[in-house]
Amino acid sequence: MKKLKVTGLGDSITKGVVLTDQDRYTVTQQSFMDMVGEKLDMDIVNYGKFGSTVSMGDKIISRHIKDISESNYTFIEYGGNDCDFDWMKIADAPAEDYAPKTSLEDFRVRFIGLIKRIRELGSTPVIISLPPILSDRYFSYFSSRMTERQKENVIRWLGGDVGIISRWHETYNRSLFVIAGQTQTEIIDVTAPFDTFRGDLKTLFCADGIHPNVYGYRLIADAIIRRYI
Repeated sequence: MKKLKVTGLGDSITKGVVLTDQDRYTVTQQSFMDMVGEKLDMDIVNYGKFGSTVSMGDKIISRHIKDISESNYTFIEYGGNDCDFDWMKIADAPAEDYAPKTSLEDFRVRFIGLIKRIRELGSTPVIISLPPILSDRYFSYFSSRMTERQKENVIRWLGGDVGIISRWHETYNRSLFVIAGQTQTEIIDVTAPFDTFRGDLKTLFCADGIHPNVYGYRLIADAIIRRYI
C-alpha cells in the first residue's frame, strides 16, 4: 500500500528550529513533521522556513507545485511571524504608529488564498494552529541588546503590559479557527495541549519564549498523531 504523503508549509516551527544554549538558532534533529512521519509511516516533505510569513507561502507553493499536487495532505502553519513587530524601531521611536508584519485582515485573506491554491492542486489542506508564546521570556530575549531606555520605550508602547504580546499573538491563532470554519478546512488544535499542560510551560520552550524545544515539538506532534490514529 502506498504511503500517505504530507507536505508542510510554514515558518521556523514547522521547520523545527530551536535556540541552543549558545544562543544560536539551529534545526533540531526531529521536527514535529518528522515525528509525525515516523510514527504514522507517512512520506513527509517539509518546506518550513525560518522567518516565513503567510505572504511567502504563495511563493513556496509556486516553487513546489509537484510535491503539493502529489500530497494527500498539505499542512499549513503560519501566523507567528505575521503578528510580530519591528521592536527595535519601536524602541527608538515609540510615539510613531506601527503595524505588524501582516495585518490581521491581510493575514486572513492570504491564508484563505493558500487554502484555495492547495485545493486546486489536488491536495487536502490542513491548518495547524499555533503554539502559544511566553511574553515575558520573549520580551527579555528580543530586548536583551537594548538599552534600559529602549526597553522602557517598548514597555510604554505596550501600555505597560508585556503580556499583551501573547494576547496579540492569540488573535492570529483565533483567526485560524475562524478561517477553518469559513472555508470548511480541517484544523488540528496544537494550542490546547499547551494550555492544558500541567507542568511549567517554560519547560516546553527555548529561551526566546517563541520556539518550542524538543518537548514542545513532541507535544505538537502528539496532537497531530492523535488525529490520524
